[in-house]
Amino acid sequence: MNDYFNNPAAVAKLQAVANTWFGTKFMPNACIKGGGVSCQMLAGAIYAEVGFLPGFNAPSGPMSWSNAHKNSRIAAFMDAHPQFEALPGPAKYQAGDMVGFKILNCVQHCGIVLTEAGQFIHCFRPNGVQFGQLKDATFMNRLERIWRPKK
Repeated sequence: MNDYFNNPAAVAKLQAVANTWFGTKFMPNACIKGGGVSCQMLAGAIYAEVGFLPGFNAPSGPMSWSNAHKNSRIAAFMDAHPQFEALPGPAKYQAGDMVGFKILNCVQHCGIVLTEAGQFIHCFRPNGVQFGQLKDATFMNRLERIWRPKK
């Protein structure tokens, strides 16, 4: 397999790193563990910390982007990134996948899948970094994109 998180050791490391971010408050376009982080910066920091794409720098932007735009900065960046494969939907997610959620007009929120059962980590105002379930109707109905990390 060509997937980066295709073995139990890689998934365990991903989960361990994700746990260290739990509870960090939300702060737009920031990336300070324990201080403040946004959803796309959280994904980039976790990927870098586990050794996948050191220096991975997700795009920043205004929180209100999806109010007036149909084109997603997150989706455009991820679709063009050579180390990710954009999966045709609806695809079966797996641990390590980055998921993109539609907020208003476009993908404006993201997270990383941690388990085959659909637990994922994300950062959302007002609660900060938290775990969610993709099977929860709030997320299932908004899940728009899945990107798989490649070796």
